[in-house]
Amino acid sequence: MTKPATRILLIEDDGGDYDLFIRCLAKCRAQLAVSWHSTLMQGLERLREDRFDVVITDLSLSDASDMQAVRRIREVDQKIPIIVLTTLDNPAAEIAALEFGAQDYLIKEELTPTAVQHAIEHAICRQELRVRIEQLLSDNHAQRELLQRKNRRLKKVCKTAHRFVDNVSHEFRTPLTVIKDYVALVREGFAGEVNDEQGRMLNIASVRADDLNNMVDDMLDVSRLQSGLLVTRRETCRLEDVVGELQASLKQKAEVKEISFQTDIEESLPDIYCDPEKLGRVLINLTANAMKFCGEPGRVRLWARLNAAQHEIVVGVTDNGAGIDSVGLSQIFKRFKQLKTGVKSSTKGFGLGLSIAKELVDLNFGSMHVESELGQSSTFSFTVPLAEPVEVMRRYLLRAERSCNGPSFISIVRARLEPSVAEADSKAMNAFFNNLLRHKDLLFRESSREWLYVLSTQQMELGHFMARAKSEWEKVNRNRPFGPLPRFEIDVEYTCPLATNRDTILESVRSIYQPEHAHTRE
Repeated sequence: MTKPATRILLIEDDGGDYDLFIRCLAKCRAQLAVSWHSTLMQGLERLREDRFDVVITDLSLSDASDMQAVRRIREVDQKIPIIVLTTLDNPAAEIAALEFGAQDYLIKEELTPTAVQHAIEHAICRQELRVRIEQLLSDNHAQRELLQRKNRRLKKVCKTAHRFVDNVSHEFRTPLTVIKDYVALVREGFAGEVNDEQGRMLNIASVRADDLNNMVDDMLDVSRLQSGLLVTRRETCRLEDVVGELQASLKQKAEVKEISFQTDIEESLPDIYCDPEKLGRVLINLTANAMKFCGEPGRVRLWARLNAAQHEIVVGVTDNGAGIDSVGLSQIFKRFKQLKTGVKSSTKGFGLGLSIAKELVDLNFGSMHVESELGQSSTFSFTVPLAEPVEVMRRYLLRAERSCNGPSFISIVRARLEPSVAEADSKAMNAFFNNLLRHKDLLFRESSREWLYVLSTQQMELGHFMARAKSEWEKVNRNRPFGPLPRFEIDVEYTCPLATNRDTILESVRSIYQPEHAHTRE
């Protein structure tokens, strides 16, 4: 099939230049059909009436000058390729023509058949690409606006869902507390003598209320984690104390389920650095999961040992259940995922416990592990760092680097009380400084009157933190019934970009942190 001739609209008011151009076109190998008009007005009228593949126009016409011809042609047809034909060998004019929408710029004295043919072919190709790009940009813009509308809608729905979960969870708290309190009162005999069978039933009711309370905690944690509002108050503590707080409820749960529950904590474990409440939540979730899926008769062991080489304590829960296969192990920590097992449990959850436990362990700069053998047992273990500021800081930096969104700074800020501050006021200030913590901050207590904050912030946020500390102190003192909190000084000890060599930052922490038992600051 013969390719149709390329249709050219030529706007040229000089007859001699027209003849020169036509002779040049006659020597081209391509099939070309030319429609000639001597004024811009005539050319534009013809362009409105007919279809052309390309427009070739002089810049200096009787009814147009400078770039008027290019501009007005483009106003009539946004997609037509335009070639400027002129005697002006002027780079500035060439650039201006291209900026106004022309695809090429030809000097009349330099015309050759090859140059003209290439100019026409290239102009058509360039304009087609330009139109295609503009269409893609337009489609992309429309898609982006659609995605933005959907994102706004999803954020609104997500915010509504979080608010609903928070409201429902908080509404559960009051009746749950009442149920537990009344069960405890009846079980202790305040409403009359309780026989063994009644006591057993009350124990079951108490354990089931605890299960429901744990589900509420899981839902709240999910909501707060996703919204970045889960506050983490890490401090120096002892694992034995955290386990001791949970011992009675865990033993009661085991007795109700007729499970053998043992704790095997190495003696004289060193202090750890974590959020005790979050650590307790991890222990509850892992132990509850083990008791749900252990064998018959069930055996669950909570254990802990020191890993001095890694400056951490390893805590684990081992059961005698049916074990988990490789597919299950790959999905075990996914949110809302409950594995299919042959074990029947009277306690159904939302599949949140292990997922939440893993995220809480990460917030405490540890890692979660699972080992399982089909038909034998499963062990869920996690690590928690020792209360060694340099080691905690090393893990903190690793976590900050993973989650960094843009340029960030590490700042170490010291808060200091007067030497004469009473012990009671010192404890009150410790609580006050903890309440200033955001989820990504650290707080080390050097002594009874000195604290170190570690902040990962944008540089401009540092001043805001300092101002907030003073503002919150004034706010607390306006409503404090036992007299004002003591005054404190707060100063920046060290600041540097997060991208700074990690060893440099750790060495700074080592030189700045001087705990009371190792050195008394004057």
